Amino acid sequence: MTVDLPWKIDHLWKNLVTSLMAGNEALGIFLDKNWLILAHVQKTLAGFEVRHFEQLPLEAETTDDLSFAIQKTVTDWRLESCPVALAVSADLGFCQQVALPLATLENLAQVMAYELDRFLPLSADQLYYDFRIQEQTAAEVRLLLMALPRSRVEKYLQLLAEAGLRPVSVQLAPVAAWNAFAGLGRPTPGPWLLLHLATGSYDLLHFQDGVVKGYHRGHNLKKSELSRAISNHLDQICAAGPKPTLLGLYGSHSAAFNPVQQHDLEVIRPHHFPLAGLPPETNLDTVLPSIGAALSCLGKVVQDFNLLPPAERAPVKFGKFSTTALLLAIFLGVFIIWGGSALIHTPVELYRVNRQIAKLSPEAKAVERLLQESRHLASQMENLQKIGNSPDKLKILMDLTRLIPDNTYLINLRLSKQYLEMDGMSISASDLIPLLDKSGWLKKTEFASPIVTDANKLEHFKIKGESKGLEPGP
Repeated sequence: MTVDLPWKIDHLWKNLVTSLMAGNEALGIFLDKNWLILAHVQKTLAGFEVRHFEQLPLEAETTDDLSFAIQKTVTDWRLESCPVALAVSADLGFCQQVALPLATLENLAQVMAYELDRFLPLSADQLYYDFRIQEQTAAEVRLLLMALPRSRVEKYLQLLAEAGLRPVSVQLAPVAAWNAFAGLGRPTPGPWLLLHLATGSYDLLHFQDGVVKGYHRGHNLKKSELSRAISNHLDQICAAGPKPTLLGLYGSHSAAFNPVQQHDLEVIRPHHFPLAGLPPETNLDTVLPSIGAALSCLGKVVQDFNLLPPAERAPVKFGKFSTTALLLAIFLGVFIIWGGSALIHTPVELYRVNRQIAKLSPEAKAVERLLQESRHLASQMENLQKIGNSPDKLKILMDLTRLIPDNTYLINLRLSKQYLEMDGMSISASDLIPLLDKSGWLKKTEFASPIVTDANKLEHFKIKGESKGLEPGP
């Protein structure tokens, strides 16, 4: 990949802007099936540099040894106060596209927690999970759901805690890899593809306008089946449009794989990145998720799928003072001085304009007074018209008091010219819809969100309807 001058300027500018928004160094950790890969990444004026790198084997019988190795590594690298992010192999978690009724949009997080065991084999309390809205239709909202079983991750979070490390985020490896591609590679406003290849498996992600538009996985495939499955997905994505122009390609089996010639895609590989500090023999395809995880602590977050609950996240602290931070401070100082001169110049110009206005003839001032009076009269007429068109709120409240049963309580009532919305609690919320329909002055009455039953067996409801008249039916 050719790195041109405009990209270098843009890359330098973004590093300057983000220098005071996060620390100067971070630790990214990639949890694979067989390895725990640690990458200590430091921000420099020219980009990012890997200061230290370590691969620790994972074996059930060496948990104590692994704990000791992590603590020794943290001490040797002097990372006791360094922010850390954990990326976990997609093979250890779940990634699924799901759909919910559009009415759940207002309480989406609560509904997702209730419905999670319908989409995944575990309940919400057994998972680290996060989701993002992909698109909305007239009937439903479509989401991308990512999750990790707590039982697979908590052991390693405990090992990190014993070493004095508390992660700011936990994410699936494809998300961390995407942050590495977007943070280190050449930026583009168009749609991107990210393809991870391993033995008989692949992960294909489709990004557009900052949103994950699609996620496709394949496992236990022969080489011919692997190529055919990926080509089919690429055909579907390109046909749906807009057509992607770039494809990020990484993984243990990506070196000799090139299925994209027919789609005219520019292929970007990890060795194209301007990243220094790794040993020459390092397989960057393998360690890329750990580097991407570290970048999420340094202000380089493109896809923020953080599976760690907010209460369990460590705050990102400012790192050591650096040359980059000094240059940014100087830049901000110059900007403040320039802004101050602009603020001084503005009152001077306003004073000159005010003097010119003071010299206007009495006729011009009289015209201005007439204009002000006409605007005032027009505003009064508009207010009177609104009052005439507004429904009788007191009458509607009296009608509602007569209609609803004694075991129903209204908490909130919103009334406009055409619509009525009410929130409340009832022993039987489903009985309210027929009662309101018989009122004669409401139509299209329906629940605006799912009914939720509290510990007192009261059903919390939200009902909306259209007003067709103020007189109730017989």
